[in-house]
Amino acid sequence: MNIGIFEVLMVVFIPVGTLLLNAWRKRISRSNRWPQFVYLVVSVTMASAPLIYVRSIEPNHTALGVVLAGVALFWFAIVGARSANT
Repeated sequence: MNIGIFEVLMVVFIPVGTLLLNAWRKRISRSNRWPQFVYLVVSVTMASAPLIYVRSIEPNHTALGVVLAGVALFWFAIVGARSANT
């Protein structure tokens, strides 16, 4: 099995990104709408960027890379959609 740099980065990106989003969400729980909007934009970007990379930039689509991009798409959409109070 040949694991590329994208797959390794995705394995690190998903848990680290989740921890960063959770910490950020706790900090903006009682703030105005602007930080919450930026949080939403960042979480959507984190969800869609790996899939865009796999579909348009990466010439060699590995099954693991596609699965990890799909996991990131759904995972960061779920994490980003959670309420700031949780």
